[in-house]
Amino acid sequence: MGKAKRQGLVDKVTRDKKNTTKKVNPFEIKVNKQKHSVLGKKVPKHDKGTPGISRSKAIKKRKETLLNEYKKQGKVNKFIDRRFGENDTDLSLEDKMLKRFAIERQKIHEKPGIFKLNDEDQLTHYGQSLSAIEKFETPQDISDNEPEDDEDQGRIGAQQVSEEHFGGFMKKKSDEETAKSWKERMEEMIAKSKKEKYERQHEKEETLQLTEKVDDEWKTVRAVLMSSSKKTKQVEDPIMSKSDDYDVIVKELQFEVKGQATDRLKTEEELATEEKTRLDKLEEDRLKRMKGLIDDKSKKSVHFSADDLNDGFSLDTMDTRFHVSYKDGKMLTKEDTDDDKEDIDDVEGDPDDVEEDTDDNEEDLDDNEEDLDDAEEDEIGEGSDGESDNHSDLESDNETDTDKHTEEESTKINKTDTKEDILKDLKERKKIMDAARKELPYTFKAPETYEDFEALLDGHTDEDQLVIVERLQKCHHPSLAEGNKDKLQLILTYLVEYYCDLAIADIPTLSLMEKLTVHLYSMCQMFPVHAGKVIVDQMVERQAAFSGYADRKGGRGIFPTLDTLLLLKLIPLLFPTSDFRHPVVTPAMTFMGQVLSQCPVQNLRDGATGLFICNILYEYVNQSTRYIPEVITFLRGLLFISSTKEPNKIEISVPPPFKPVGKNISLLELSKSCAKKTQPFEPLKIKEVLLCQDLRKLNTDAFRVSMVCMTVRLLADYSDLYKGIPSYMEIFQPVAYMVNKLPVKNYPAHLQNLCQKLLGPIGSRSEVSRSFLVKNFKKPQPLKQYEPKVAESFDGKKKRGGSRDFQEKQRLIHQHKKELKGAMREIRKDTQFLARQKLQETIEKDTERKRKVKDIYAMLGNQEGDWNTMQRKKNKLK
Repeated sequence: MGKAKRQGLVDKVTRDKKNTTKKVNPFEIKVNKQKHSVLGKKVPKHDKGTPGISRSKAIKKRKETLLNEYKKQGKVNKFIDRRFGENDTDLSLEDKMLKRFAIERQKIHEKPGIFKLNDEDQLTHYGQSLSAIEKFETPQDISDNEPEDDEDQGRIGAQQVSEEHFGGFMKKKSDEETAKSWKERMEEMIAKSKKEKYERQHEKEETLQLTEKVDDEWKTVRAVLMSSSKKTKQVEDPIMSKSDDYDVIVKELQFEVKGQATDRLKTEEELATEEKTRLDKLEEDRLKRMKGLIDDKSKKSVHFSADDLNDGFSLDTMDTRFHVSYKDGKMLTKEDTDDDKEDIDDVEGDPDDVEEDTDDNEEDLDDNEEDLDDAEEDEIGEGSDGESDNHSDLESDNETDTDKHTEEESTKINKTDTKEDILKDLKERKKIMDAARKELPYTFKAPETYEDFEALLDGHTDEDQLVIVERLQKCHHPSLAEGNKDKLQLILTYLVEYYCDLAIADIPTLSLMEKLTVHLYSMCQMFPVHAGKVIVDQMVERQAAFSGYADRKGGRGIFPTLDTLLLLKLIPLLFPTSDFRHPVVTPAMTFMGQVLSQCPVQNLRDGATGLFICNILYEYVNQSTRYIPEVITFLRGLLFISSTKEPNKIEISVPPPFKPVGKNISLLELSKSCAKKTQPFEPLKIKEVLLCQDLRKLNTDAFRVSMVCMTVRLLADYSDLYKGIPSYMEIFQPVAYMVNKLPVKNYPAHLQNLCQKLLGPIGSRSEVSRSFLVKNFKKPQPLKQYEPKVAESFDGKKKRGGSRDFQEKQRLIHQHKKELKGAMREIRKDTQFLARQKLQETIEKDTERKRKVKDIYAMLGNQEGDWNTMQRKKNKLK
């Protein structure tokens, strides 16, 4: 019986448990299918999911948390004490109150001034603030220039206020006061105020005098006191009287000049404008001096007043002051009174016209001198007669005679003095005019053709030509006018052509060409493209002439002249030579290589010219270390014609354009030994070599030694330059072969040392063995096998390589990415939830508003109906 009852309870409990389990809707289950089912692989946790249930749980959780926070936003149910320093235990009560009071006062002062404008600007009138004047606090007399130190200055007295203002109507005035007019009373008041003012000023002056007197007395007393105090200090502490080094340095630093702000650096346009203005002013002054218009700044013009009695004259000196005169209602200046002087505006004419004008001015000055003498004689005669008539009734006849005699003598002296002064002035003017005529103009017009440019420089010294070129650049700077850029480009073209023409003159001025390089460089920096085009045009013209001559002679050309060589030497000074490809430098190097490879050495001058080209090419490749085979070939050919030849043996390894046979194969061989000469090596001067008309002057052993020395030195320089090239031995091994064939014993000691210096690095590099070219060894890679990789112990996890720290770092990075994605997803869902909530609130508000509007319309409709009913009833009653 008991067992049956117990069994019933168990069945009831199990039945209740079965009822509590909720049935899951199969349509809410999402199955995450796997691509491949692997035997033995653990089933993932999320193979089945219920996204609907998860979504409802998330919405419920957000309603409990996020929705409550949204509803409580902006609502506070507690008081927070935000007073300053309330939670700071370090501050005392008094400090807290003081700081709170300071913050409160600061807020009061800051708020009213937010929208105030021009607080610092104050308008003034005659030095007084308009705000003070408008308040009428201290009215002052602006016309009086008296000191404003007195407090009572400008104030109205109490008596005047009581009598003249509103308080004086109730007082009776005496008969004298009533009898006076308003004008008399005002005059008395002004006189009284002036008297008071004078008394105050007098009192102030007395006070100042007393103050100065007391100061003087105090100085004497103070000197006595200071001397006594110094003596006591010296007696008490003589050691402290000596100043310390630190004190001396501090006193020096007090008087040290502090750094001051300097003006900003002027731009290129501003400098060009200032220089152009200065040159224009100098040119204007020069043209004035050429015309004789000399401004004597030391002599200032003195104006004659209309009330001047002219009684302060002196007979010893002539009065040369300028008298004021008028013509046609206008005051004439000193220049207007001289009829022989022209306007300054017409000065910029032809220099020949200016010289003619100066000659005319000199003749006019001589005529004016004669007229001046006649006028002086007439004036002196009239003056003497007038004086004798005026004093005839006061003096005796003897006295008048003596006076006339003395006056005549004085006039003669003045006449001679004025003539000498005028002649002296004319001579000085003539000297100044001649000097101005010889000066160079400060401004020049831009030449339009090369003939104009050549005529502009013709007849001037080298220094003057440089000055002319410099002033042409300054007068036509591109920033001064719009067309100056084209003018300067033309000047650059003419200057390059003039540079080449100087080299082919009868007597080339290499010093002038060297100085012109500075101006060419500055203009090349301004117009690099145009400068490159000009240089290339010159090179193309010369290369075409060289190629035409070589074609006519069967491929054998002739060495270029001095102008072409100096143009080639000019290029590395104007353009960079380290570029891999340059529009000017690269064609120049190609042209020089063509010259070295096609021009045979027929005489010593040709050899010197070739050495000069090799030297120029070294300047080209000094930075880029570019290999030029024509240079090494030409220098090796010069060594061949300097070496001793074995009889009945032809040298096969002779590079072109040199030939193994011919009359010039021993051109640089010495006729006799020069080993005993100890003179130092002198470099070749290309000017003397190329301009030598008689080639027999160059046919000397000294010249041959200098050429061989220059060849060996250039080879040594190229050896140092190409020491990093892998083919160094192949390049310089033939050179060493030719050097060993040189008659070194016949050369001077310094040349023997140069040969040893050249052979040293070549021999050291030849001893070093070079490894053969071998293909780089690589470990053979096995073919890819497509058999499956079997692991002995597989735990279901993919193993990755790397250390433990690396794996931990990768795990943390992966976890961080995972958490970041989850956080972004939750934030996105929270935002969508809040947006839905706001939309729902808006919909509810709109629904409530529509309901209220509907109720209002219904109420108004009922009222309208009731009113209509009442109106109908009233109408029936009527």
